[in-house]
This record gives sequence, structure tokens and C-alpha cells, in this order.
Amino acid sequence: MPHRDFDLDSLEVFVTVAELGSMTGAAGQLGLTQSAVSHIVRQLETAFATQLFDRSTRPMALTAAGHRLWHWSNRILADARQLPAAIGGKDALSMPELRIGCIDTLAAPFMPRLLQQLRDSVPSFTISSGLSRQLREQFLARRLDVIFTNEAFDDVDHVDSQRLITEPFVLLLPRSGVEVTDEAGLRALSQALPLIRSTVDSNLGRLVDQHLRRLGMEVPRSFAFDATDTVIAMVAENMGWSLLPPSALVKSRQHLGRLRVLPVPTAGFRRSVYLVARKGELGALPARIHKASRTIINQGYFSEVFASSPWLKPLIGR
Repeated sequence: MPHRDFDLDSLEVFVTVAELGSMTGAAGQLGLTQSAVSHIVRQLETAFATQLFDRSTRPMALTAAGHRLWHWSNRILADARQLPAAIGGKDALSMPELRIGCIDTLAAPFMPRLLQQLRDSVPSFTISSGLSRQLREQFLARRLDVIFTNEAFDDVDHVDSQRLITEPFVLLLPRSGVEVTDEAGLRALSQALPLIRSTVDSNLGRLVDQHLRRLGMEVPRSFAFDATDTVIAMVAENMGWSLLPPSALVKSRQHLGRLRVLPVPTAGFRRSVYLVARKGELGALPARIHKASRTIINQGYFSEVFASSPWLKPLIGR
């Protein structure tokens, strides 16, 4: 049945007639003529190919089909009344669906905890995890509404970027690995064991390569993975060493007992994570997401990592 056979106004007339049991009463309440109300009801009955009212009773009663239409009309009209606030209201928090992108290192357990705090505002979520480059492409193509990423998006107009966390990279070694306390020790390590890398098309891989080049270190390529879980598992299995941020350790915390987590012996090697959204399109929701995210980070998110490496606690911050 074509949508043009009925509209919100005709459903409003139908609901009023159903509730008052009278076309004359509905006409008076709506400011219409009785003939106009009667015409609208007949149009609806024609459009749905069924009788909506039993006109042999006084007041008129709904038929079974009329009851079904009354039920759905009320739902449709209630949703329609919320549209101005939901679509254009700057302070509206509610959305029918939110599409979130998140870098691999923060996907778990951070994302489940965040969704728990947002469920009262957003009934449906779509979550994509992956590399920063992939998330950027999806966000710019409007396939994602907000993203957690390593990039601040300073080169993009009409975007709000809020810093969530800044964290240092750490040196990961097998539990039996030797102590590394200075740059010379790092160079010796790179000659003795393979570097387990993130792939070069990932932000983490690029940052590590840039840092090693600044040190003048050319480390042979042996292993590269696009998932940090696999990188950490390789180190735990005595396959080599790696450089990663502590948030990656939270995701792979089951391996902490088989790792040595040491400071990178060269200062200033850090990364930041940002919450990125388009300006003005989601009302107050990005601010709420950022606040909830900060609460998650501050309420014991790194507790297991800090328990094994307490020196890290003062180095992770906003």
C-alpha cells in the first residue's frame, strides 16, 4: 500500500475518533468539519482495505483491525512528536543507534564497560574495532558516528577531538628476559632477539618505527601482526620483544605473568587516545561518552597492570 494513502494527520484524526467514539466529537476537538473527519476515516479504511469501526454501536467501537491500527498509530505519533528533539535538539542525549569505532588496543575490556553506561540513552550499538587508519576512513565516510583513535584530527574541519588518555610506550620482554636500563641495552637487545612489531600500516607500527629511526636503530623485520593480542602472546612465548602502550596490556592481561614490563630507556615515547565526533551533530552525547570513558579509566582500568608494574601508575594520565 502506498504511503501517500495516509499520513500523520490522518492517523491523528483516527486516534481522536477512536478515543471519543464519535466523529462529531472528534471534529469539534480537532477544529474540523464532521464531513472532513468522516472522509479521512473512509480513506483509511480504503487504504487498509478493512473496516476500522463498528458503526452499529453507540458510541462507535473499534473492530479488531481498528484496534491494531489504534495501537500502531499511537506508537507512530509518539515517535513523531519526539523527532524535533531527537533530530535537531542540541541537548538531546537519546539516539536510536550509535556507531562507534575503537582502536584495537582499547576494544576490550573498555568498550563493554562503556556500553553498560550508555544503554539508558542508546538502545542499539554497532561497534567496529581496527586500525586508526581504517577508523578514520569510516568516520570521514560517515559510516561511524564517534571513534576512539590515536589521531587528534587537527587537519579536519567541523570535528571535536577530546583527549581521553596519554600513556607511555613500555618495553615488553619474556619473563626470563634480561634487564634493559639504557639505550645501549636496547641496542644489544635488538641484536639478540627479534622485534615483534605491529604492522607498518598501523599507527602503533609507524610510531615504533619513527622512534627507532630517531635513535638511529635499524632493527631487522622478522614478525609483524595487525593485532596486539598476537604481538603480546609472541613475547610471552619467548619469541622476541616489543614496544607497546599499557592499554594493550589491559586487553591481554592474561599474559602479564609471563612478561617483563620495563620503561623504554629513552624518554618521551608516548601516545594519546582521543574521542572524535562531528561538531554539533550528536548534541551532548559526545561529552557524556567522554565523561563515562574517563570514569572507566580512573576506576581501576589499569589495576592489574599497575599491580605487576607499579612504576607505571604516575606516568598514565590525561
